[in-house]
Amino acid sequence: MATSIQPNQTVNDLNWTFVLVGVADATMLPYIPLYLAQRGLSAALIGLVLACAALATFVVGLGWAYLADRRFSPERMVVAAAAAAAGMALLLAVAAGPVAIAAVIVGLSIARAPFMLLDPIALKRLRVTRRTDYARIRLRMSAGWAGSAVLSGALFQAAGLRLIPFVYAPLSLVLGWWVFRSLKPTTEGQTVDPTPAITSNVRRVPVALITFFASCLLLGASLAATQNFLTLQINVLGGGAVLIGAAAAFQALTEVPTMGFMRVLTKFLSHRALFAIGCGVYLVIFVAWAFTSDALAAALLKLVAGVAFALTLISAVMITNDLAPSRLRATGQTLMKSVLFGVAPIVGALGGGVVYEALGARVMFLGATTIVGAAGLIALLVRPRPAPLTTATEAAPASPGLATPPA
Repeated sequence: MATSIQPNQTVNDLNWTFVLVGVADATMLPYIPLYLAQRGLSAALIGLVLACAALATFVVGLGWAYLADRRFSPERMVVAAAAAAAGMALLLAVAAGPVAIAAVIVGLSIARAPFMLLDPIALKRLRVTRRTDYARIRLRMSAGWAGSAVLSGALFQAAGLRLIPFVYAPLSLVLGWWVFRSLKPTTEGQTVDPTPAITSNVRRVPVALITFFASCLLLGASLAATQNFLTLQINVLGGGAVLIGAAAAFQALTEVPTMGFMRVLTKFLSHRALFAIGCGVYLVIFVAWAFTSDALAAALLKLVAGVAFALTLISAVMITNDLAPSRLRATGQTLMKSVLFGVAPIVGALGGGVVYEALGARVMFLGATTIVGAAGLIALLVRPRPAPLTTATEAAPASPGLATPPA
């Protein structure tokens, strides 16, 4: 017999899932550019490796999303991804030479690609509670990231970056165990939504969604160029792993209250407007990074970057959820993440590496301001598709605060 999913337990399970993702990722992702630099790769080669990893994430991520929508449980795909990521991280410890190291980084990106399914997993479960709870769940990832980044930065400063695989791998396995234990796959027989489904006849990807993906492409390219090579810039200015970890924590510290405040902000501003405001904040930060010559000041600016990241990421998830055809919610979310963190970094990481090495950090940061400004303007042009017509039965009032469920 099918059992209903209890909202309180669901939110608690999701909270810990996002905490564990943040804790694990913070022990590796902030340090990859510096790790590659210490293994002998130039800025241009680092950009090339990161671009290849982004391309792999994009291609494979879409495949995982399609399988999640059509065949396999996204929850179990995340479990498998956590185990595969742990294995690839350990391979990084024994990889020798630029080609082997690059291949493992790309393999790690492929292994981690199903983690993008966590957003549609969360949104699906939140149909039994307020959809605005997504921001409050997502902030747990930032909180876990903040604490882990500080501790791992201090550890790597003292013991060296070669310890990264041995820290990340067990944490990834813990994440996989938790998802396997707490996030059971939902089936058609489960009561996950007390409201009637609204049938949509949408057969094509809405133009508004494509337009918004263009905005995500520009935002992601500017972030890949600036965030990855800010790590190198902090190191050049005299900072080390501990300051790089602190910078990552600074951003997460301001992400948390901003995400917690999103419920209030959305009462006054649309998600499109909040996304554009976030892009504007990034524009100011990029200008400041272009002219700062102090490593600590560059790191402290990440406090402001956390506000921008929270505004843009949460808004991007919710805009995509509103615009995507209901039968392809997982694909829509993964496509957005693939554009923002997959396709865009191909251009941003590759172009940013070339510009950073040839023309310097200042030119690279100033160039990114134009791109992120355009991203904000395009987002303001997005208009949601009209709500589908409903029958008298479908139009029955739903419980307050519940989001329209996918078909």
